[in-house]
Amino acid sequence: MAGATLNTTGHDDRPMSRVQMVAVACAVLLNALDGFDVLAITFALPGIARAWNVGPAELGVALSSGLVGMAMGSLLLAPLGDKFGRRPLILGCLVVMTAGMGLTVTATGVPALCLWRFVTGMGIGGMLAAINAVAAEFSNARRRDLSIGLMTIGYPAGGLIGGLAVADLVGPYGWQFVFYLGTALTAAFIPLVLIGLPESPAYRTPVDAPRVEKAPVRNPALTLLSGRYRRATLVLVAAYFLHMMTFYFFSGWLPKLMSDMGYATADAIRTSALMSSGGVIGGLAFGWLAPRLGLVRLLIAAMLLTAAGFAVFGAVTGLAAMQAVAFLTGVVLFGGIVGLYALIARSFPAELRVTGSGLAIGIGRGGAILGPLVGGVMIAQGISAASAVMIIGASAVLAAAVLAIGYRRAEG
Repeated sequence: MAGATLNTTGHDDRPMSRVQMVAVACAVLLNALDGFDVLAITFALPGIARAWNVGPAELGVALSSGLVGMAMGSLLLAPLGDKFGRRPLILGCLVVMTAGMGLTVTATGVPALCLWRFVTGMGIGGMLAAINAVAAEFSNARRRDLSIGLMTIGYPAGGLIGGLAVADLVGPYGWQFVFYLGTALTAAFIPLVLIGLPESPAYRTPVDAPRVEKAPVRNPALTLLSGRYRRATLVLVAAYFLHMMTFYFFSGWLPKLMSDMGYATADAIRTSALMSSGGVIGGLAFGWLAPRLGLVRLLIAAMLLTAAGFAVFGAVTGLAAMQAVAFLTGVVLFGGIVGLYALIARSFPAELRVTGSGLAIGIGRGGAILGPLVGGVMIAQGISAASAVMIIGASAVLAAAVLAIGYRRAEG
């Protein structure tokens, strides 16, 4: 199957073939792997804090180091997907991720932990841009938003399954168990991609202009920041930046915040897994509703509801209530992420799609980096967890405003 070819266009309404469906399924599974590898540090954080006796500010740096790597991978590695192909980039990123996860278990302090999380993040960032393009390019026109939605919910699915798998094992086996499992899973995906994922047809025959070979763009990043793509690029970067602040603060600090409130580590990890399960439902619902209600309109609503969810989470007490609100917040939080990825894939032509995804995701990852850092500083300064959650939640309102004001695009 690795050598299979596919003739598909952006206006192709024919039913999806088996090759197309398998390729989209590979993208979903790869994003599930991303979900586990990114959230692995949050599952391990309570154990690391106890073992090394480190405070919130240092833990915030550890959380953000992987996100810095993801930003750099999206910016520096993603353009290779437009130059050499989506499949080689994904395989290379899997090798980097396997090395980073494996070396994380050797860390005995925060500096080494940050280094190996940065390396892991580099691979994740490069691969994320590639699989977003793969999900879009292997789908027919009718199922494109749904395919991207399915790809995106792989992330919370990976977080959900991974969180449930390690919740009761971190205690007896130590925080390193999370990364041993992550190393084995990541390495297992290398033969899966070799066997099951062909090269994207849009790499050689652009989706937007089938049967017409286009000359390579000399400087795709500058092309995206000038002329007719500039406005969409800047709006997507800003919206992604602000929405990612909310997501990575909430997902990164949730287990530690609940542990600090006196809840057992297993209950804290399960609450994080429940947020991810809400994300699976939200991603599926968003992918189905977007063609019917309008992508941008639905995306703005998801961002506003995310802010509302943060406000409610900061006000409730009791494990059952916190888990219920975390689940519902996950629905709209991940719904917004699905919408952003769909909008990114829709906004750029095939010859710029991986670079455009990498640019929007890479620069936008600044919000992902900032969220855990700001959260760590606020908590270290004595701001209550409830207040910190509400403050960070306001960035989702700003993201909605950016889209409402800056992205004036007719929807079908």
